[in-house]
Amino acid sequence: MKKVLPALLVGALALTMAACGGTNPGGTPSSGGNGSETSGPTNASAWDVKDTPYDQVKDGGNFTASYAYQLETFNMNNINGNEQTAILALSPVSPVFWFTDGAGATTINPDYVVSADDSIVNGQLVIDLKMNPKATWNDGTQITAADWIATVNAMNGQNPKFDVASSDGFDQIVSTKQGADPSEVIFTFKATYPDWIGILVYGPMRAESCATPDVFNDGWATMPLGWQSGPYMIQSYDPTGGDIVEVPNPIWWGQKPKLDKLTWKMISDTTAASQAFANNEIDYNDMGPDANAYAQAQGTPGAEIRTAEGPNFRQFTFNSKSPNLSDVNVRQAIVMGLDRSQIASSDLAGLPIDPKPLNNNIFMPVQEGYVDLGAKTGIDYNPDGAKALLEQSGWVMNATTGYYEKNGKELDVKFAELVGVTTSENEYQQAQAMLKEIGVKLVLQKVNTQTDWPGVLDKENFDIIAFSWMGTPYPLMNVSQIYGTPFDSNFAQLTIPTVDNNKDALASEMDPAKRLAIGQEDAEAIWTAVHTLPLYQRPEFTAVNAKLVNIGAFGMARQPWDWTTVGYVD
Repeated sequence: MKKVLPALLVGALALTMAACGGTNPGGTPSSGGNGSETSGPTNASAWDVKDTPYDQVKDGGNFTASYAYQLETFNMNNINGNEQTAILALSPVSPVFWFTDGAGATTINPDYVVSADDSIVNGQLVIDLKMNPKATWNDGTQITAADWIATVNAMNGQNPKFDVASSDGFDQIVSTKQGADPSEVIFTFKATYPDWIGILVYGPMRAESCATPDVFNDGWATMPLGWQSGPYMIQSYDPTGGDIVEVPNPIWWGQKPKLDKLTWKMISDTTAASQAFANNEIDYNDMGPDANAYAQAQGTPGAEIRTAEGPNFRQFTFNSKSPNLSDVNVRQAIVMGLDRSQIASSDLAGLPIDPKPLNNNIFMPVQEGYVDLGAKTGIDYNPDGAKALLEQSGWVMNATTGYYEKNGKELDVKFAELVGVTTSENEYQQAQAMLKEIGVKLVLQKVNTQTDWPGVLDKENFDIIAFSWMGTPYPLMNVSQIYGTPFDSNFAQLTIPTVDNNKDALASEMDPAKRLAIGQEDAEAIWTAVHTLPLYQRPEFTAVNAKLVNIGAFGMARQPWDWTTVGYVD
């Protein structure tokens, strides 16, 4: 069972997911033409990063930020390495083959890619990727087709011993081979595959770093120099304290990065991270919907709060294998017993937004394809309806305790509260009070994020758990990963036949309208089955040193457009 671990609310940015996407859901993302040059994001209005031309950014300066969890591995493609705050911390030392802006538009990064041509041959998608021959790993070895061949072999799911975060997309590739020279690689897919950029966007792994399951799974505990590539390189890593220090890569072939040093401190507690920003110990803090952090940042001299409308959302995941949640009527009753408007208002109190419940697992309200599935299906806040559903399933109210019972057992459900994550703590308190009103007993299960995470989620040691799914520009790319079988990231362990039956069509349909309709069908099936319950769209509030530019709230992107441009202005 291969799983990708989502970034929690204490995390920052985008993780691959099925639930949200760009401005053209179902469409084919732009490859940015032949990619011979690029000057900046195509739609800067979708994010808030204080866009500043490279030549106006000062040379020099240090940048300090935080990440949320102790690194188990530097391999971001490993199930234990795909945590978003770590992904952000490692992005300056990792390849980026396509730049992505806040609206989700992609443009070839000419430092790595010369061109990427797509064609359909006998019903199969063929991608001819020509890489910049100057592109190297940090020991000077050229990045070649051999690296892509090894990466696809590791990631395609054919060998289950590779603990991959997700094989989605890679499992659609039937052939990866060198072209006319080592800088050219040709990918042939089983059929058409509209989201192909989504699996190629961050480049390959070094061939030797993923040659065997043992190396892929365990060989990344430390980061060998030759497995990095980017404008920066890791100078040091303190596995005890967690500090990662990155400095400019002396053999970088692109434009010179502006900063002298990047330091990433491991700070798991959101309150501690906010205090560190207020104390000028860090220059960047993704605050999430934390009103106290927002107010603290407002009062911090020299600080600036940057905001964006991202594709991320808070949600409750229901473990369908838990005895009391195996009945869909119970899951639906819990949905109908939760006033998500009140939960959103409580979570987001003190923030300058109008919180509304999110009634779709795949599309955001502003996106084409969004349907209010709570209204359409009737599975929405309705306490009386919740009680009726429970009674249909044979639950009987105990007038003394105020909770439903069946066969002498109380209807209780464990809520895995992430200690130190204020939203998780608040959501438990809110949900406990609401569910008591419909006769469901919510029992506290405290999870220490230092010692228990991610095992609680990965081993399904919960009944209900709350975290944020983080979005990408590819809204329909990973529906089967999160909501289908086998249970890659399907932490609910719930089989939804519609999703499984639509998997191949959703992965191959190149017509945007037809693909959108398939996604809508999946969305309704997911909602009705109560796999997960979206709470609300998660706003992006990032506290930043006001003189720091080209970084901030990223919208659909998961990192800066180009790390070489991140720096300070007077």
